[in-house]
Amino acid sequence: MKLSELIKQNHFASPGHEAILNIVVTSSWLMNELATAMAPFGVTPAQYNVLRILRGSHPDRRTCSDIGERLLDRTPDVTRLLNRMQHAGLICRRRAEHDRRVVEVGITADGMGLLDRMQPTVEAVTERLVQHLSEDALITLNQALEQIRADQ
Repeated sequence: MKLSELIKQNHFASPGHEAILNIVVTSSWLMNELATAMAPFGVTPAQYNVLRILRGSHPDRRTCSDIGERLLDRTPDVTRLLNRMQHAGLICRRRAEHDRRVVEVGITADGMGLLDRMQPTVEAVTERLVQHLSEDALITLNQALEQIRADQ
């Protein structure tokens, strides 16, 4: 569906303005699709992101600040996110031996198992969301989005 139809606006200040609105609307739609697919597993996209970060460094642990820096959606309340995940048994936390002020986070066996169970669903949703784009179009899209973030 065209952006103008979706937001019921025919005129944009510039092509750049239209592109930014298109990115925002598309991002929201994509996140909703992912959240819907993950809901039966009891996990939000942010929690899924944390689990993937921790699986990537397993068996090593990550600090809370390191996790916060790597999150795709930068939430200001990483501690609350991690509290919920620890309560669910998906992660474990401990004080670092080198500095008791630092908390290190690791993924549990339950967290690894959940990622394994979720993988086919997440892969299927991802493929469905980009099914209308060729590989060349996806490469071009990735390059364009990286150019937008060039000053980040």
